[in-house]
Amino acid sequence: MINRFFENKPKGLSKDEYWKKWEFFELVDDLHKAEKILAEFKGGYSNRFDSAEDFHSHLVDYIDDIEYGNRIDISELWIWFAPTCDWDDLVGMDGLEIGNRIYERVDNWKKHNPKE
Repeated sequence: MINRFFENKPKGLSKDEYWKKWEFFELVDDLHKAEKILAEFKGGYSNRFDSAEDFHSHLVDYIDDIEYGNRIDISELWIWFAPTCDWDDLVGMDGLEIGNRIYERVDNWKKHNPKE
């Protein structure tokens, strides 16, 4: 799964160690949880999405792309889940904890992987 991410793996770490270090599997699990939460919402508006349904559709496609190795740039997640951005606009307090967790993981990854 997601072999293209491993191309930038630092020497000395196994693939498994690398993904544990960056909490990649936890990120994917949280994205699935966020997708389920988002599926419960209708309407709304954010800067990037016309509705919760629109965001949900994009998030499902994004998760699939990550899981099947078709996406190596996760910077959109950083924007979508940043505090007071799309996730907060459409889900509000109901998704605050998971949104913050996703943002923190992506932010940490982004800070240490400038190509992302």
